[in-house]
Amino acid sequence: MTSSFEESLVGDVMSTEVLTVAAEETTLMAWELMRQGGYHHVPVVSNDGHCIGVLDAETMAAAWDGGGPDRMRMPVSTVVGHRLMPHVGVSDSVAAAARAMLAAQLDFVAVTDGEDRLVGLITARDLVAAVAGRKHRPTPGHLERPTLYRIEPVLPSRYAEGGAAPR
Repeated sequence: MTSSFEESLVGDVMSTEVLTVAAEETTLMAWELMRQGGYHHVPVVSNDGHCIGVLDAETMAAAWDGGGPDRMRMPVSTVVGHRLMPHVGVSDSVAAAARAMLAAQLDFVAVTDGEDRLVGLITARDLVAAVAGRKHRPTPGHLERPTLYRIEPVLPSRYAEGGAAPR
């Protein structure tokens, strides 16, 4: 590790075990995953691993139009697609990540590889933990790539559309 915190690398402090959702997932499902799992930031990724945006409570609240739950079945890509997505690389300095957060007026920044695929997330909470001296250590069974959680129907689609389910 380098001599000062500002010279530390993003890879030393970023979160790599990140809940992600697919671009076509509904905002209702993403909100439920955030709420149930206690996540504050959920990256939205394309099928090829590119970060389209990051959902947070502020973004979700801005998308809610006051209607019932059925109104929140729009794809998450429509919620995050209008906002510029700042990103940094693993070998960038923590200071560069902090500057990107400040410039975008966000408390997070996506961490991407050389092909702009998501490899982690750095949040204000990660920065505070690093300042406090907590070193980033992957947990046993740590995944090198963010995990994409997808909810798939249990029954084939013909049953979901009103057909009789097998008994």
